[in-house]
Amino acid sequence: MLALFFEGGLTLKEIPVPEPSRGEVLVRILYSAICNTDLEIIKGYMSFTGVPGHEFVGQVITPGHALTGRNVVGEINCSCGHCYMCRIGRPTHCFSRTVVGIAGHQGVFTEYICLPEGNLHIVPDSIPLPLAVFTEPLAAAAEIFEQLHIRPTEKVFILGAGKLGLLAAMVARLNGLDYTSFDTIAEKVDFAVRLGINARHLSSLEPDEKAGVCIDCSGSRDGAGIALSLLYPRGTLVLKTTVAETAKTDLNCIVVNELTVMGSRCGPFRPALNLLERKLADPRPLISGVFPFSDILKAFETAMNPLSLKIIIKH
Repeated sequence: MLALFFEGGLTLKEIPVPEPSRGEVLVRILYSAICNTDLEIIKGYMSFTGVPGHEFVGQVITPGHALTGRNVVGEINCSCGHCYMCRIGRPTHCFSRTVVGIAGHQGVFTEYICLPEGNLHIVPDSIPLPLAVFTEPLAAAAEIFEQLHIRPTEKVFILGAGKLGLLAAMVARLNGLDYTSFDTIAEKVDFAVRLGINARHLSSLEPDEKAGVCIDCSGSRDGAGIALSLLYPRGTLVLKTTVAETAKTDLNCIVVNELTVMGSRCGPFRPALNLLERKLADPRPLISGVFPFSDILKAFETAMNPLSLKIIIKH
């Protein structure tokens, strides 16, 4: 099968069709999407080699399975089910986990993928398939508010009006929070405002403007440091950004201001599908382009444009 392969650079090459192991099913990829993590991988993040890509919707084609013929999305962490983290109900932190298209597991920028059946969620018929690829990043946005209880009266800053930042703002709006999205690119701020999101240019912040919670979705190596400087004492920094090139951050301010730092990664798929099915979150304006798989190299070039949002691949 034809696949996008990363090994120091991106190329199209033929690889074998994977064979499901026990407990796995074979899924034919219908649509996939380029995430900022994919862009960081080609810069060296996770030292990954192989087929990248983890946002997708596909169809189960394993004969005779209960899910055969159903359209599905899939959680990206593949866990062992036996280690300490799995036993205490934290399989996304399984000590021997692999992560689709990121660490030790073939990704979705190809024709087929094998996944544990327990990772799969049926896509409701009312959700258009190109929108179903937003399940994974929307789940990641929802995870912030699963991990951290934010009072409606607490001021929240979201750094970055890109793909994930806009989804996080949509979820914050649904929760009735006092939030503001910030970006350094005026066009992205204007776009967010047109979506009905409370957004401002980062340079508009007054010196004494602070927040109780800062969520870094900037995709920038400097985002965490900026977010720390915008917190009230005893505030909370939520880190969503992963980058290949990390920055040195002065941790003294965390001690002096008694700040809390929380990492936030993957999230719950079922609530994300509910948001899409009920049209409570509408990611359609975030689609910057749809490319056939044959043009996936061009799609990556487009995705690297700072003004691009979600680039979708039709397989």
